[in-house]
Amino acid sequence: MKQFDITYFCGPNSECIVKEEVVADIAAAGITLCQIGYDTETNKQAIRLLKKYGLRASVVEKMLTEAARNGQMETIDEVIRTIVDDYKEFDNIEGWDIWDEPNTENFPMIAKIVEAFRRYAPGHETVINLFPDYAPVEALKDTDYASHLKHFVETVHPDFISYDHYPFMGRKLPGTMEETDEVEDEKERMIRLAAKREYYRGDFFGNLRSVRKIGLKNQIEQMMIALLTEHGGYRNLTLPEIRWQVNMCLAYGFHRVSYFTYGLPAVDMDFWKWDNAMINWTGEKYQHYYDVQTVNREIYDIGKLLFAGKSDAVFHIWTGEAAGTPFAGYGAIKEVDGEQGVIGFFDNGYVYLVNYNYLEERTFTITSEKVLFGYEDGKFISLGSVCTVTLPAGGAKLFHMLSVCVGGTV
Repeated sequence: MKQFDITYFCGPNSECIVKEEVVADIAAAGITLCQIGYDTETNKQAIRLLKKYGLRASVVEKMLTEAARNGQMETIDEVIRTIVDDYKEFDNIEGWDIWDEPNTENFPMIAKIVEAFRRYAPGHETVINLFPDYAPVEALKDTDYASHLKHFVETVHPDFISYDHYPFMGRKLPGTMEETDEVEDEKERMIRLAAKREYYRGDFFGNLRSVRKIGLKNQIEQMMIALLTEHGGYRNLTLPEIRWQVNMCLAYGFHRVSYFTYGLPAVDMDFWKWDNAMINWTGEKYQHYYDVQTVNREIYDIGKLLFAGKSDAVFHIWTGEAAGTPFAGYGAIKEVDGEQGVIGFFDNGYVYLVNYNYLEERTFTITSEKVLFGYEDGKFISLGSVCTVTLPAGGAKLFHMLSVCVGGTV
């Protein structure tokens, strides 16, 4: 990754993405990187519009998708060379989005695709989005999730690790989640089964931890696609629930944030009953547009500061999560008095404290051996060596312990 980006999975439909006002809205929402996956001519028209608004593209090209899904490994090299040549006029393509939720048996094909893009389009990334850890082993086609991650890293050698994890369940809507057993596509059937679990998924932090661990071990950055759009058993989220997901990713050292979805998907309306994305099919904004805009304004400058460093450690403060390491002092910070928090430490001196509670505000008192500087309104303000902060539901605050810090001003 070259910089901190905010992106999405599944954008506006093909009619909307070529409208200037829709692209202007994407930029105004705080999105910086757009997934573009339409027919080739629509892709190109959209990429030109993105350029006008300072946005970059991650391109899904159907020619490659069809060749890869059909197992045409012998033709992949020529397909990729043709694609790269066809898009050579554009300088705002960040990379190529090549596969969503592959199983382990797909990794050799993906490795060949990644290697070809590195030869024909050096300096551009390839995007592969993995299953979450609640996917069954039948979907992973591996013994367990840890093995799936290990085989992905060892076989594909990815530019970064991306996965989706949707924690908030409990949607009650008549007629949803029916006819799962009759779906012919096995991958889709298992996705639907996973979506029937009607509660907060207690494995959210386990997934963050496992991806962070293998990423740090192999010096590979990480991204998580956060839940946004109501569908199936996934409920309509509040602003604090959206903020909570994003801030936890930052606390765990992830260098990119993504939302599912920006626009309403076009498939399986009878089953999933998509609703409350950022925009509808005509480009009209839902409340989630303004929610995401708010969150992006809160975290964009912080994300840029954290991007310059690497996650050193993450601790949980009285959260009760089995995947969280309890905080008992780290570095200059000796004590955090409060409950229900997650605190991340970075090698460039930053500390990010998040309210674990997405329903209520929480107050924390931090005791440090050094003076703490808190990030407020674009600069760092001295808070002393003992300071008390109240964080809104799902909210967070960035600290530093040096008067001069990487990427920030005092």
